[in-house]
Amino acid sequence: MSFLRALSSPFSQRVAAVRARHVAMPVARTPRELDAARKRRNSLGRRRAVRRRVRRGSRTRWSWNFLQKRRERPQISFSGVRVGWRLGSLGLVLLFGALLSYALTEPSFFVYSIQLVDTDFIPGDEVYRASGIHGLNIFWVDPDEVAANIEIVPGVRHVTVEVDWPATVYVEVDEKEPVLLWRQGGEQVWVDGGGHTFPARQQLDWLLPVIVDDVESPLVHGALIPIDVVAGARQLKQLRPNIELLYYDVGQGLSYQDGRDWRGFFGTGNDMTMKLLVYETLIERLVTRGIWPKTISVVDPGNPFHRE
Repeated sequence: MSFLRALSSPFSQRVAAVRARHVAMPVARTPRELDAARKRRNSLGRRRAVRRRVRRGSRTRWSWNFLQKRRERPQISFSGVRVGWRLGSLGLVLLFGALLSYALTEPSFFVYSIQLVDTDFIPGDEVYRASGIHGLNIFWVDPDEVAANIEIVPGVRHVTVEVDWPATVYVEVDEKEPVLLWRQGGEQVWVDGGGHTFPARQQLDWLLPVIVDDVESPLVHGALIPIDVVAGARQLKQLRPNIELLYYDVGQGLSYQDGRDWRGFFGTGNDMTMKLLVYETLIERLVTRGIWPKTISVVDPGNPFHRE
């Protein structure tokens, strides 16, 4: 009995209440209560999701506003006046247009002469006329085209062209060198070492003339002299520097008037050394016998002959 009374005393009841608060006791719930608790949890989760979306949306709006501000076009300032980028672009277009117009109309940008490296045989004015750039704006000068125009000039082997500002054109011409003066049909042309003919533009006293005996018509433009004729004439001149004039005909080739009053025929080719040896040997024999021929032919050095 005393134990039961102790349990029912106010102090014992307070101690039991404190223990009940600190010790988790399983609580039995009805299905209705569980359903209500579940609905409260779902409602709380939805409110938290809405708060997160709101916070995320505010951050997105802030980022978008920041990017919009960065994309704004910068202002251009001229002499303290702020203008838009469109007006600035228009100003640049007008400026470049004015510069282009100046370059296309300013006389100092037009070509009226060339800087020609000294030529030996072709006059500078002939090269300039052939270039086709007189009065042309420097912007329209094509060095390759100018070189092609000048290379058409007879006697030109190769051309180099360079362009410099404001209107300077440098031209260097590689010329063909004449080695013979070919006279035929009342006209005369120069002949280079390869047999190519081109106009005789000046008097060259050191150039060996060759007169064609059996043809009356002049050479056509750009005619080619047989290379063995050119080689034979040059070799004769080298072996006999006193030769001042040669003759040529198709049948007997090259010949010259000997100072001893006869004509010597030598044909063509590079064997003039042997032909001259046969020629002198034959003359010595004829003179020894008291014979003064009118012609001596060593065109075929193995079968020389003479005519009195």
